[in-house]
Amino acid sequence: MKRYLLLIVVLSLLALWPFFKKGFFESHDGEWMVIRFTAFHQTLTSGQFPVRFVDRLNNNYGYPVLNFLYPLSFYFAEIPKVLGFGFVDSIKIIFIISTIGSILAMYWALSQIFGRQASLVGAIVYLFIPYRFIDLYVRGSLGENLAFAFIPLVAGSIFKVSKGNKVFIPIVAIFISGLILSHNVMAVIFLPLFLVMIIILIKKDKLATIGAFILGILISTFFWLPALYDLRFVRFSQIDISNVADHLVKPLNLVVPSWGYGPNPNDPAGLSVQFGIVALAIFLSAFYLRQALKTKNLLLDFFLLAFVLVFFLMTKFSLPFWQNLPLADIIQFPWRLLSLIVFIVAFLAAYVINILNKKKTILAVLIISASVISTIVYTKPLAFVDRGDGFYSTNEDSTTTRDEYLPLWVIQKPSKRANQKIEVDSKVAQIVTADIKQAHYKVTILAQAKTKVQVNTIYFPGWQVKVNGQRTPIDYQNQFGLMTFDLPQGQHEVIINYGRSPVHLTSEIISIVAILITSTFLFIWRRQNS
Repeated sequence: MKRYLLLIVVLSLLALWPFFKKGFFESHDGEWMVIRFTAFHQTLTSGQFPVRFVDRLNNNYGYPVLNFLYPLSFYFAEIPKVLGFGFVDSIKIIFIISTIGSILAMYWALSQIFGRQASLVGAIVYLFIPYRFIDLYVRGSLGENLAFAFIPLVAGSIFKVSKGNKVFIPIVAIFISGLILSHNVMAVIFLPLFLVMIIILIKKDKLATIGAFILGILISTFFWLPALYDLRFVRFSQIDISNVADHLVKPLNLVVPSWGYGPNPNDPAGLSVQFGIVALAIFLSAFYLRQALKTKNLLLDFFLLAFVLVFFLMTKFSLPFWQNLPLADIIQFPWRLLSLIVFIVAFLAAYVINILNKKKTILAVLIISASVISTIVYTKPLAFVDRGDGFYSTNEDSTTTRDEYLPLWVIQKPSKRANQKIEVDSKVAQIVTADIKQAHYKVTILAQAKTKVQVNTIYFPGWQVKVNGQRTPIDYQNQFGLMTFDLPQGQHEVIINYGRSPVHLTSEIISIVAILITSTFLFIWRRQNS
């Protein structure tokens, strides 16, 4: 077993060598993730938890992007940051650890139902599929990469419960919540699959496991409930981030090897949507063995059917289906379904090796070799850059393509940062003292007459103004959506901070209660098994 784990780590490091070079490399989202993490870190260390509204982005007028963006990877990145690593290296460390962790987790998950050799093959296939390298080197998707580590943890826990281990029922809840917090779209794609797995595999504790499934969703309520509720306040609710038709391809595109760094798979140099030759061969082998052996295996049948369905859904023939699919806007890009193929093919590879008695080792070596050789050529970033942490920690971009998380009341986006965060009419008022921190401003204002104060931060639900300890109404009906409020004559202590809206508070209470319930069941069942 130790040799298997060593092989997994060595092959993982081989696929991750660009992350060990100084600096970073260009990708769709990779550098944006670093910028967001710097803003996240500054806001978290200023006392906002959970982090939802970051002050520095959007030309220092603030941006609620972290109210909508999957947060777990940033909380994890705080660990290397606290240990002394820079912002860039902290993000790279999470890429590395989540990648290696995903293969180790898949080996553990598969070993619950297959032999060690079969589990090794499935685990290695789980990384060496083209879409994993697209996430790493083309898209730079930190959230999806982390989600790939939680997916086998959920599956393995379900396998454990199916074998009668009750301790893993609450652990299912923990890993489900981790998946949702890693990447919400990946969760939307995989949660139905896991629910089907529970229904098919678990006999004795089916209802309890479904309850844990629901608890996992509730643990992450602090993230997804405000994100869903607050969408009504931002531009995202009124614009189309992508046109599904632009990302559906001809069936040949899914088979023929290709590589590119553009966002559109229909462009000659665009994003590759290939399944991978090895993945297709594994599917055909599993399908043949299923037909030849004719043994009852509902989970295998489900995965084979899902493989075919994903293939269809990524072709142009599926456009009418996408046009009537309620969750199409959430998934955004059909090629995200390739994440299902990654998981399914890893399972099928383990099944093929496990079912064969003769020449098992030869076939295992063949599949591993073919997977690595056919995919390792994609370990090539577009271009390396070394901008230094200062570039990212001072960058004030919104970090979104169409400023989709700007509030609807922002008619005109401010084009440059303001000279100061708090402005008063100098003819009738003056700022005596000011303590400006991330999303928390404390000022003393002396007003000779009633005056209006302008805060050069866009309003978003959660912002509060207190004058001498009393809540004061906020007005944001101006073209920039900036906060203003009236101040009476006199000297006043004013605190302006981003707190909790009623929805935020409710969601956090639900999460805390769900965590307590899950912890209680975990404690009880662990004691029973000890």
